[in-house]
Amino acid sequence: MKFWNFWKSSNSVILEFDHIDDKNMDDFVQQIEEVEKYYAFDRLENLARRVFQRKKLGLASIFFKNPRKSVLLRAVPFLLEKKIPFTISLRADCIGLNRLPIEEELNLYLRKYPEKFSAETQAQLFDWGWSHPQKAEAFLLGLRKTVGPLPLEAVDPTFFFATWGKLLEIPNEWVSWGITLNVSPQLTSWVENEILFMRQQLGQHPQVARVHYPSENHRVFPFEWDEASLKKLALEACVGRLDGAVTHSSDWWNLPVWRFST
Repeated sequence: MKFWNFWKSSNSVILEFDHIDDKNMDDFVQQIEEVEKYYAFDRLENLARRVFQRKKLGLASIFFKNPRKSVLLRAVPFLLEKKIPFTISLRADCIGLNRLPIEEELNLYLRKYPEKFSAETQAQLFDWGWSHPQKAEAFLLGLRKTVGPLPLEAVDPTFFFATWGKLLEIPNEWVSWGITLNVSPQLTSWVENEILFMRQQLGQHPQVARVHYPSENHRVFPFEWDEASLKKLALEACVGRLDGAVTHSSDWWNLPVWRFST
């Protein structure tokens, strides 16, 4: 796990995390401490502005894919103590409801009852998650009757999302809010309603986004978020599916994520 001195101001890096449990907390701390030897931590929207304005880089941004309880329990206190800013991406339809995103609940069913789902059915479900989320939600609810209860017994309780109240306890000076784009840009009105609800809860507009496809190993979807569709939402940066460092040739609407080698 190494960073090299010649990088510094020639690029920036986005560090992406999700569930922080007792097993990976040490890795999280080591990665942060390694990065701060070479980069200055800043908010993701500030990193993106430097790319867009072609200013000197050399920044690092911490980006949490989801507002897991584990993030607030373990990662946030560590970052606040070190005075390091960070961004948390939100999915308003899961916060405070003690439920997981549709595709995560579907994956729980697939692992528990693999014989109940053909390959075609699985592909259809993930397609619906992107283009027809209401169909995917209805199917998921139906599984409770046709297959069985959602198998939650093996899920870490801190894997669920935090409440709005807990999120609002994080000092504004250190946190930025993002929105997870988990549906097609053809459903922009759906996302606009989610942003409106987030503004009502947080008192501010999300500044950045993360594109999340229902299945990371799935095919390319016919409609994907791009510069034009993201500008309609008044967003300043978007983390996409690319890996690597951020340079002046990076697009603000498809920023890469740095992956540590082990």
